[in-house]
Amino acid sequence: MAPMIDMVFLLLVFFMTVASVAKSQRTVELDLAESEQSKIPEDASGRGILSVDAEGVYYIGDQPQSLEAIKESIAARIRQEPELQIQVRADRTTEYAAVQKLLKAAAESGAYEIIYATFEAR
Repeated sequence: MAPMIDMVFLLLVFFMTVASVAKSQRTVELDLAESEQSKIPEDASGRGILSVDAEGVYYIGDQPQSLEAIKESIAARIRQEPELQIQVRADRTTEYAAVQKLLKAAAESGAYEIIYATFEAR
């Protein structure tokens, strides 16, 4: 009976861990711009995902955030992962001024590699 209880607790910990990782990788539903130069990455690990929707609301993953909170979050992640790449996702109808503020916040936080997300045009 004791080994079965141990297995149940191990499975519980496993599923809790997987659920939290999956939640951190969720993103906001956006209508991304298309590009013929766009390529699907083979390995998307080591990326921080920032988004801005058509109304100019900023997100880390799927959680709305202020620009100051985004700066603090990126700076903290870069201290933990110096090779962190920032992926910026913007709705195709978002004003460029909002995108520019997000890019500036990422750069001020110490991000030196920023990837702009688009759909692959066919």
